[in-house]
Amino acid sequence: MPERAQRVLRELVERSWGELERALLATRDGVLAAASNPSDYDDILAALGAALLNGIEDAFISHFASSVKGVSVELDDGRLFIVRAVGAAGGGVLCLVTRPRPNLGLINRLLEKLPEVEELELEEEGGGGG
Repeated sequence: MPERAQRVLRELVERSWGELERALLATRDGVLAAASNPSDYDDILAALGAALLNGIEDAFISHFASSVKGVSVELDDGRLFIVRAVGAAGGGVLCLVTRPRPNLGLINRLLEKLPEVEELELEEEGGGGG
């Protein structure tokens, strides 16, 4: 996993004062690129986040001529799954899982105050082949 992205995601979770349980970075096709605290569910969350963002964005572009910056889904237990486009031209997908009933003001403020989050890039691993 890209070290810089992993560091930024870990810092985002640490600065959230417990409001965020985890943060992931995925490609637009749902491939996991980095995680704040890796788990067995990261691949699934990355795929779901990318599919959610892409699907909603496709619908809004087709019908309302407007792209989508982010989407959030409320879970039964009060947690939120927040998905945002990040990186150059929105080429990456940031997926956040909150604690139950999170302080959204704090989370939004963190995302604004850490410009590195918006600048997260999907770094290539390895150097062969090209």
